[in-house]
Amino acid sequence: MKAHTKTLALALIVGMSFGQAMAQSEETDVLNSSPIDVDGYLHDKPVTDGELEGIKSELGKQKTMTQLNKEKAKELGKLSGQTEKLLDSQDEYIDGKIESQKAIKEFNKKTAENEKRLKCLLEESNHPDCAKWVKKKAEPVEVQDVVTTAQAAPAQIIEAKAPEAAGPLKPFEEIKLLPYGGVTNFQGEAEKLETEFAGGLRLESNVTERFSMGVGINYGQFSTQDFANVYGNQAYGFGYNNIYGNAREIKYSNIGVDLYGKFFITRGERFRPYIGAGLGYNRMSLEYADNSEFAQFGNNFGNEKHTSSYATGILTAGTEVLITRSVGLNVEFQYSRGFGGSEGDSGVNPFNAPDQRRLQELGDDIIQSNALSIFAGVLVVF
Repeated sequence: MKAHTKTLALALIVGMSFGQAMAQSEETDVLNSSPIDVDGYLHDKPVTDGELEGIKSELGKQKTMTQLNKEKAKELGKLSGQTEKLLDSQDEYIDGKIESQKAIKEFNKKTAENEKRLKCLLEESNHPDCAKWVKKKAEPVEVQDVVTTAQAAPAQIIEAKAPEAAGPLKPFEEIKLLPYGGVTNFQGEAEKLETEFAGGLRLESNVTERFSMGVGINYGQFSTQDFANVYGNQAYGFGYNNIYGNAREIKYSNIGVDLYGKFFITRGERFRPYIGAGLGYNRMSLEYADNSEFAQFGNNFGNEKHTSSYATGILTAGTEVLITRSVGLNVEFQYSRGFGGSEGDSGVNPFNAPDQRRLQELGDDIIQSNALSIFAGVLVVF
């Protein structure tokens, strides 16, 4: 019985060992079998060993090092460019520093030389270094004139005198010619008229340093429509009957001679303001542009003309502006007013000529008006 039990236990142990061996064999077959992919197909397992895996690992390291070296090369290129720029900047800085040091040395040298020059001039030093700046004073020249006679005579010494400094102007030493032009405005009781042109020519000379006198000739002219004529405005009820239209054109001309004086407030090198006064003699002429003759209701028209001579008082204020010593400009404001006056010549008898009386009235108004003028001209000094 015991023997049977032992035999049964031994058979059981052997069976379990055999089953375990079969299980390990099956497990090994499964592990070593071809892998099954997810799609259900079998794939062969790659064949490899330790040496092949080492080669693959080394190849991966070389690829990594190659990529790393490429990146390093890029960075080194950037660093090289930046280094060149820094070197260029340093070169520019060095060049600028050198130039600035040269400029500072030159400036210091000139400053020292100017200080030395100033010291020499102020002290009038005779030091050899100051010779190029300080001139020696001219010593008076002694001229010896030996007079020879039968008997010995002492030598006569004559000292040459230095030229005298330019003094004030002598009378009539300076002569000026002044052509000018401008405009004149007449402010009368009945009329306000303005010249189309006014100008003239003056010749003057100094009497003293600050006072001068001169003589001049002037001319002025204008034309105006005679709208103030009561006859032309049909005050009598008939007018010109379209012979002259609604108004007649009047032509005015005047020629005069002036004698004047100027007092210069200051006599500078450039600007010389002055005030002045004078007297003038004028010859005025008035006539109608259309002087065709016709008669109407006992009135005669045509050939009207009025001339008159009169004196004027003149006040002036202006300035001379010198451009050079002999050429300059002159600007002047002038006020004048006539007085006196004479009838002069009339074109026709004013008794039956209303426009002749009109010319006489206009002439009187111009003479008694306040005349304001502004002139500008050229100044030539001889």
